[in-house]
Amino acid sequence: MNRRGFVKKLLTGMAGRTVFGSMVSRVLRMAGQQPRNNSAGSRGPRVPDFGQPLFPTNLPGTEPLSFRAAGFSKPACGVIYRHTDEVWNGMPSGGVSTGYLDVEQDGTFGLSTLFNSGVPVASPTRLPFLGLNVDGQTWELTLHKTVGTGNASEIHYWGHYPVVDMEYEATSPVRVGLRAWTPFIPGDVWASNIPGAVFEVRLRNHSKAAKNCVLAFSFPGPTQAEAQISPQSRREALRVDFFPVNRPVEVGIIPAHRKEISEASFHGLSVSAETGNGYAVGVIGDEAPRFGGVMGRDGYDYSSGHQWAAIHKGLPPVVETDFGSSVAVDVELHGGETKVVRYVLGWYSPIWKGEGAHIFRRMYANRFADAAEVAVALAQNHESLLRRTLAWQQAIYSETALPVWMRESLVNILHLITKTGYWAQAGPPIGDWCHEEDGLFGMNECPRECPQIECIPCSFYGNIPVVYFFPELALSTLRGYKGYQYPNGAAPWIFGGSTGGAAEGYHETDGTEMATPSPGYQTTLNGACYADMLDRYIERTGKVEVLKEFYPSVKKNLIYTINLRSGPDAVASVPDGDRDPNRPHSEPGTMLEWFEGNNWFGMTPHVAGIHMAQIRIVRRMAETMGDREFVEQCDRWLEAGSESIENKLWAGEYYLSYWEPETGKKSDLVFGFQLDGDWMCFYHGLPPVFREHRAKAALATIQHTCMAIAPHGAANFANPNGTVADKKKFMTRGWGVDYGPTGYFLPEVMMLAATYMYHGKSAVGMELAKNSLAGITKFGTTWTQPNLVNGANGQRMYGSDYYQNLVLWALPAAVEKTNLTHIAEPSGLVSRVIEAGKKI
Repeated sequence: MNRRGFVKKLLTGMAGRTVFGSMVSRVLRMAGQQPRNNSAGSRGPRVPDFGQPLFPTNLPGTEPLSFRAAGFSKPACGVIYRHTDEVWNGMPSGGVSTGYLDVEQDGTFGLSTLFNSGVPVASPTRLPFLGLNVDGQTWELTLHKTVGTGNASEIHYWGHYPVVDMEYEATSPVRVGLRAWTPFIPGDVWASNIPGAVFEVRLRNHSKAAKNCVLAFSFPGPTQAEAQISPQSRREALRVDFFPVNRPVEVGIIPAHRKEISEASFHGLSVSAETGNGYAVGVIGDEAPRFGGVMGRDGYDYSSGHQWAAIHKGLPPVVETDFGSSVAVDVELHGGETKVVRYVLGWYSPIWKGEGAHIFRRMYANRFADAAEVAVALAQNHESLLRRTLAWQQAIYSETALPVWMRESLVNILHLITKTGYWAQAGPPIGDWCHEEDGLFGMNECPRECPQIECIPCSFYGNIPVVYFFPELALSTLRGYKGYQYPNGAAPWIFGGSTGGAAEGYHETDGTEMATPSPGYQTTLNGACYADMLDRYIERTGKVEVLKEFYPSVKKNLIYTINLRSGPDAVASVPDGDRDPNRPHSEPGTMLEWFEGNNWFGMTPHVAGIHMAQIRIVRRMAETMGDREFVEQCDRWLEAGSESIENKLWAGEYYLSYWEPETGKKSDLVFGFQLDGDWMCFYHGLPPVFREHRAKAALATIQHTCMAIAPHGAANFANPNGTVADKKKFMTRGWGVDYGPTGYFLPEVMMLAATYMYHGKSAVGMELAKNSLAGITKFGTTWTQPNLVNGANGQRMYGSDYYQNLVLWALPAAVEKTNLTHIAEPSGLVSRVIEAGKKI
């Protein structure tokens, strides 16, 4: 029996039971748990009362609150948005490396990467996707004014990734609530790698009279260009801002192949192209769906409701070359009755195209043959998958040692794994070092503004929850760094992407490229990122045996890193000549480390602390490997680094930003993030690198300077007297991005907040993190995570979807003043989240 036939037989033969257990894991390769008896006495989220709103709609908006919500046995935490609130992008629906589709606050579909490579991200359709007809009158469930129908006057919107709950207000006698969700379960990477979503619509008849209803769902599907993506399909080379884009181009017109499906509990429609790209859409249960063409296209944009107005009579005719579809079901509601209609959407785009002829095959395509298999699996298992999803969220929401705003943010920030993650199967063009069971996982720095896979400092900041919840993905990425390491010991800057050409002799590549690495720049600190991420994995998993595979690589890299500068102050300094070795003709002092737009010369406490943290990490690895000679070398480096920091950079109440005695270049500005190396050590359970009394003095100085001038965070630089610093004193000449006098990077503020906590200033650290995240909530960038923020007002200055901000997941350990190992132990938060997600 072939794989697909066996899956079909298995699914249909297990009616009433979950199939995501040990049996079907051999077929779908899902690392799920054995099914458990969900008896009335078992613990877990309660069954929701469908007749009630999903969450209270009378609460204040745009602020983190705790409240009762459907499916949760204890209060949840969230932020409610309404039509008067600014929301840059709605919550993305999608899982680990499946592509995503934004569900917007106005009741439309937004940005999408379901059917393309992700760069460029497909423009928002702005098409409503739900409509309800009651006794012959239709309401489009959108905030946009419509023609020929009613519309929603308000939408109460609560996104708690991967679930978005929406309560609609309209003049309809039948009230509507929507819970749209996708499988994303920490600890179960295979269940989280299902390319599909469920849209649960709650219809509540609050009148005494019976109502005849028609509920319709519309999906635009791929464009012709997206449907035609194949290894041979054409692309058009463009530039967006400074980076290259290869946009899919349609060649002629191909038909959409449509096939109705009735399998297990799924009744729907498969729409696919000859390339294999496509989707399946339908309903779960006994409803008899009707199918038609997409709503709002072919002459009708979102403001025209003529097609929606007629859904009780019929759906738009199908156009052979249009891949959009609509699905309608008839629902009879008695007075006071509530019913739930569940739509399932499964999508399928088995490859993405990288640079030139490079083709990467998505990991989910190794388990599902097409979108129909996805939809059937989701339909058959939707109850257990949703229960598990709400259960792991409940574990976080119930962590009362953390404030509400942090619990809410810890849940929602995980969406960045979806928006930026790419997981390719092993095989060319990826090298033969890639394991079949691993594939190659990488995250995209900023798909819309700086697209590149695995920019190493971004992963240093952002892979923490990946290590916590999907360690197999973290190991896959680490093997990529080792596989792409340069003969001189340098770590790769990126696996491929827009800044590859920053290194002389290399070129920029497609934003989703994974097999054209570049040494890039920021070489001063790239090695520290590599060592840190490896140690995270080992400390998180306890798999010390992995060190045998990686130790020669990290040791070679550390030697390379320290040798970037000659002389006694090498550990504390940027490279010789104040130039990145991969950019020998660059302006001295530029693009040397994480704060690439700032000038750095000679010794700097930021570089010194991070280098010493790297040495401490690798020293522990050398001890484990019995490499006594290298342990002693690390001790000598640590002694030299401490000598440089404490005797040459201390300015009385803080550390100088930089000093180069040979040239006399010195900056007495207060750099807000000078103690990053201490955070690295605390988080890894190692002794700090700075003298404790001086670190505390420096933190006090930062508080009344950098934090005082930027109440929504901490400015990168400030004058020692607490005034705003002149940008000319710290910005690199010719740098294209203006950090501003009070600008800061969000992940750096999270690390600084954690540093305060570790140094006994918990209240200061918590307030700093809270103030920074308050701007994210207030200005609606929860699902548009920025890179650069104005500390004066909390507004986004630059960047979208920056996965660096996943460093937020380092805060729970800092709150407890413990390290990453403890937080992942059986009694720790990470393990409790994973265990909760196993319950079905």
